[in-house]
Amino acid sequence: MSNRTWACVDCGKSYRRSQSVDSVTCSICREPCEYVHWKLHIPSPRKKKEWSEFWAVYRREKRLIERFQNDPRIKEITLELLNQHLTRA
Repeated sequence: MSNRTWACVDCGKSYRRSQSVDSVTCSICREPCEYVHWKLHIPSPRKKKEWSEFWAVYRREKRLIERFQNDPRIKEITLELLNQHLTRA
């Protein structure tokens, strides 16, 4: 079984854990980490502007996916980071 990547947005620390793990807590700040889709490249936390922009877009797209799944009135969405366009039948 392959691993998943988790990242602490606050600390910039990333972790690789088994796919069976549902959540990861940062060992430095004890905050919950964000799961990162395997297709995505996470910018270096040293590049503060890129790091902040990436997480802003990533979180916005996660909220958009959740809204799409929960609201049947939304017919289509476009995800920049994942390079996907989702539509309803």
